[in-house]
Amino acid sequence: MAVKIKEHGIGIAIKREKKRLFIELTMLGKLTHEDYQVFVPMIDKALKEARGLDAELLVDMREFKGWEVKAAWDDLKFGMKHKDKFEKMAVVGNKKWEELSVKMMRPFSKGKVKFFKDREKALSWLLG
Repeated sequence: MAVKIKEHGIGIAIKREKKRLFIELTMLGKLTHEDYQVFVPMIDKALKEARGLDAELLVDMREFKGWEVKAAWDDLKFGMKHKDKFEKMAVVGNKKWEELSVKMMRPFSKGKVKFFKDREKALSWLLG
């Protein structure tokens, strides 16, 4: 009998160029508080070391299934802490509530925020 494993976590890619910092987060499954304890310090460090560079963020939510309660609070704190750090943020998803949450986020962000259903179009917009 096969055991079904509930995958969850946040994949992180951090790329630094001469004048740009690019961060990609891939959200998988139902996120936990422990997931945030792992990835938040990495993002904090990358942003601190890249002061003065333009920072762009891509969040891929296509395999995202939600948060545990404490993780939802962690996500809100992360968003408020870094709301002014990104010149552009693209969110890739496939659910209407994800698109609506991006629209609600726009007034609180210094940079441009846009929702996409296609990752390649999101990358093109971010890096173009």
